[in-house]
Amino acid sequence: MRSAIQDVFRWLLLVLIPLVSFTTGLEAPRAGGKRLWRRPQELIRGLLAVMIFVPLWVLLLVEVMPLPMVVRAGMLIGVLAVGIGPVAGMKRMSKGPRASDALDLNLVVLILAIVFVPLAFALFAAAMGRDLRLGYWPVAKVILGRALVPLLIGIGVARVAPRFAERAGPRLARILDGSLLVLLALALAATWRDLSVVGGLGWIACVLAALGSVVIGHLLGGPEPEMRAVDAVAATMRFPALALVLAAAVPNGHRVIPVVVAYVVASLLAVAVYGLVMKRREKRRPRLVTSTRARAT
Repeated sequence: MRSAIQDVFRWLLLVLIPLVSFTTGLEAPRAGGKRLWRRPQELIRGLLAVMIFVPLWVLLLVEVMPLPMVVRAGMLIGVLAVGIGPVAGMKRMSKGPRASDALDLNLVVLILAIVFVPLAFALFAAAMGRDLRLGYWPVAKVILGRALVPLLIGIGVARVAPRFAERAGPRLARILDGSLLVLLALALAATWRDLSVVGGLGWIACVLAALGSVVIGHLLGGPEPEMRAVDAVAATMRFPALALVLAAAVPNGHRVIPVVVAYVVASLLAVAVYGLVMKRREKRRPRLVTSTRARAT
């Protein structure tokens, strides 16, 4: 039974992530305004959050906390798997022009990840005292096949057939939201016996890693709340399919998969809590502005 659940989980992961990428491209905002790559300061802040400061934060946690080796390896693998993960969350929290910023940041991260992930993995192996190597092609195959190419196809369809995209995009997004919840449930069902490897301290470390990632992205997002939301979600979410590739490159990599699942769950919860906090602040902002104007008059 457990083997069957794991097989279903792998197939769903294989199918759903390209569909999520395609749907994200299908719902992509139309070109307009100054794109993120033409605002280098904001782009660099986002990239620093995703690729530098969050990995350093997680590395600090695993060095300071007395965690088992398998938990340390799983958390480092999880944080190195940068990619498509942030798109859905960024789109929900980014309205108007910031929706295009979320998409632009994701595109740049995906392209850079082809080089970044193997190099970062080599540093990870050195930190763990292991002689491990990861080729560029396995990483590129996952990023291109499951994320970047489907995303670009979706963007192309949205440009060529905007009416179809307007009708199909939201429907596909709703279906995929439910499917991703099923995928998460299957991931927990497939690894629940092994989740004991994570341990209480391991779960605390995963939660701290996720919360710290949200804070790092939020602070580096700059003064505008919308851009802070984009960077906070991008810094926190990771690419599960790529994490499985990294786990396969580690001896006895199946042992770290439950830790990666715990890391993904903690990241999802952190992003959900952050989204609720941001929505409450947005609701309070008009009241504060109104009350301030009333006092002024």
